[in-house]
Amino acid sequence: MRKLIPLCILALVLTGCVHESPFNEGEAYFQAMGRDAEIVLTADTQRLPLSDSATTGMMGDIIERSSRLSVAFYKDSYSEADRYPASLSDFDFYGGIEGDYGSFTINTALSWSKEFHKEKVDGVKYYTNEAGSIELAVPESGIILFASKDYVDAYRRTVEERVLLIDDETARLMSSSVLGIYVKEPETMIDLGFELPLSVIMKMSDALIFVNEDGEGGYELNAQILMDDESLASTLCQLLRQQVLQQLRLEGVRPDFAALSEQYKAEGRTVIVRGMEMSRDQLMSFSSAIDEVMGGLG
Repeated sequence: MRKLIPLCILALVLTGCVHESPFNEGEAYFQAMGRDAEIVLTADTQRLPLSDSATTGMMGDIIERSSRLSVAFYKDSYSEADRYPASLSDFDFYGGIEGDYGSFTINTALSWSKEFHKEKVDGVKYYTNEAGSIELAVPESGIILFASKDYVDAYRRTVEERVLLIDDETARLMSSSVLGIYVKEPETMIDLGFELPLSVIMKMSDALIFVNEDGEGGYELNAQILMDDESLASTLCQLLRQQVLQQLRLEGVRPDFAALSEQYKAEGRTVIVRGMEMSRDQLMSFSSAIDEVMGGLG
């Protein structure tokens, strides 16, 4: 998170108190995210495979004390020039790292840091680095809140004046998974492993993607995609099946049509994907977003 991690580690080792996320009773922190076109990513940091830079040294200490990282990626406006699939590095972002973090200790460490200076806007205090590329603070023990810009807006919407935008069932699926991604009324999309044209993406009402362990050391991608109408859902389902059949033919594998119809199916306006095999390397391509947000340290 652009130098967040090295500067906060001193604060973490100074406190012996145990802090828990203030949003773990009946609702998830990330449920206050999910405005139109925002790509919401939430990860169980203890189960998601991460790069070496995220699991060693000072970064490793932060991860060890964390339970969940939730980030919303967004743009103020979109145009035809926007790339698709999108790179998360092209977005602004805000979110929170939930874990054993004390508000007094970390905020004090940030106030002492030569690389950060304190800001106060409309009574809300936070810290920003010299480059102005990251704004952060611990508004309540148990969560480090951050934003690439406009910390005050992120604080108001996700902490002080929370309005839940992601429903409880969707949040449950995201919270119980290794990695969950949600977007409502998408304007673009990151690469999810589906070769979908942008015209199809633009016809989605909302999309939920969640990754679980398969019980054998691997991972499975699941999805629930709500389309604008039933015809579009049927078309998307057929497109996904055709992609799988094409890949099986290239590999010389005889397709199991009965299994395929269960793995990819349309129910009304919803396209359901279940148990799409995902390798550890493929999952780690998603977790690169963790490195981007938590410092890009390599």
